[in-house]
Amino acid sequence: MGKVADGWKKAAEIANTMEPARQALKAWGNKAVQFVVEGEDPKEFYLEAKDGVASFHVGRHPSPAFTMVGNADIMWKLLTREEDAVKAFMAKKYAVQGSLAESIKFRKILEEVGRNVSLV
Repeated sequence: MGKVADGWKKAAEIANTMEPARQALKAWGNKAVQFVVEGEDPKEFYLEAKDGVASFHVGRHPSPAFTMVGNADIMWKLLTREEDAVKAFMAKKYAVQGSLAESIKFRKILEEVGRNVSLV
C-alpha cells in the first residue's frame, strides 16, 4: 500500500484511541471522505466514521460526504500538515468535490489527532 493510504489508515487508528478525536468523529456523524490520489496505489480509498469510530477502506464509497482529489505529494503534505489545507486548496493544488462545509468539519477531526501525535 502507498504511503498516503498507509498514513490515512494510521490516522484512523490513532483517532480511535483518542477521546477528543472520537468525540469529533461522533459529532461529524456517520459519513465518509473519499480520496482519489494520483500516483498512489491504491488510487482510491476512503475513511468512514460510524458511531464515533473511524475505519479505513480501499475502493470507492457509494456516497461520500466529499471527495479529495490530488497527487500523492500534495496529499501527503496535507496529511502531515507540511502544507496548509486552506492555502493549498485556494492555490488549486488539490480539489474537493462535494460539500466544502463537510471537508472543514472533517479537518477539525484531523487537527485533534495531529495535536498529540505525528503521523509520519
